[in-house]
Amino acid sequence: MALFALVFGVIYFSVKRQKFSGWVAIAYIAAFVAYILASVRTPSTSMGLIFLSTAMFWIFCLAIAKAIYVRCNATFPIIAAGLILTIATAGFIWLSVVAPDISSRAVLVNVAAGFFLALSLWPLWVTGKKLIDGALFGVIATVAITFILRVVIINGLLGYVLTEQGYTQSTYVWIFQLTNGIAALSLAMVMLFAAGHDIVLHFHGKSSRDPLTDLLNRRGLQGQFNARRTRNQDVIYARSIILFDIDHFKKVNDQFGHPAGDKVLQRIAKTAAGLAKEYGEVARTGGEEFAILTRWIPVEEAQLLAQNICDSLRFVAHPELAPNQKVTASFGVAILADSDSLDDAMDRADKALYHAKHNGRNQVALAKAA
Repeated sequence: MALFALVFGVIYFSVKRQKFSGWVAIAYIAAFVAYILASVRTPSTSMGLIFLSTAMFWIFCLAIAKAIYVRCNATFPIIAAGLILTIATAGFIWLSVVAPDISSRAVLVNVAAGFFLALSLWPLWVTGKKLIDGALFGVIATVAITFILRVVIINGLLGYVLTEQGYTQSTYVWIFQLTNGIAALSLAMVMLFAAGHDIVLHFHGKSSRDPLTDLLNRRGLQGQFNARRTRNQDVIYARSIILFDIDHFKKVNDQFGHPAGDKVLQRIAKTAAGLAKEYGEVARTGGEEFAILTRWIPVEEAQLLAQNICDSLRFVAHPELAPNQKVTASFGVAILADSDSLDDAMDRADKALYHAKHNGRNQVALAKAA
């Protein structure tokens, strides 16, 4: 457990955006502390240390659940977790001080742990689409059920009641530590695979995106082009490539500086992405050059999309520039033929874009058919 805490901690500090690994590291630190406290327990151990060991066990389960919610970009159910924790803590105190009963307390501790883990199943069920998500769901569900049922099953099979004096030497403790070790190892291995999977996706996405605007770059655009080759059966649908270039952008950089120019690029990228999100993917392919690869949509919608973005950019405010200064763009639209490569289509769209600039800029031009 200490080793896994170290491994996930290293992953977190190496890939600082991966909070998932940070929470898993916290979980295994808590599990390590719980194991140490449980290992040194004797009949004379104070109830305070016993509760601390239990609390670390619960923190382990809660941190695992929190890690899953972070990974799924879901809101952690604080109210539900707090309610379970409040009931479990009150029950632990009652069964330790008011009406001491270690057997019932063991059931309570394990059932609460199972419910804490079970909280993480919902986001995996709703958002999980990959094989690793299914593996996480299966392992967590199995461990949660094990925690909930093991005390009842063990007590039923062994047929005796636990006591404070005989607890540390009981068969239950041996089975408890064994199943905890198996559960911790299973969870760690699957979560390690999940962390590695997410790191690969993170760096792959990073290599396919423009760092300034967070749009696709040329490589990402090529990936989208290759992934959407299947033709819609309806002949009125087609894919298109829309190129647009900001008019006189060099003057913006020269007059107001590159930081102001970067703000303008980011704002235009956000505007175009927002208007195009139902129609296709937007990419930044050069300094002030952008491209939109549409999905299979009616042919006329591509030109209407380009015109909509062209018209909208004129009304975007840029506080970094002079008052009332407008930033416009010129557009070239090319309808993709079945035999087109991305370069072929972009070449035709670029010629149409040049035509739009030559005719006065701030307008849309349609390329000739392939």
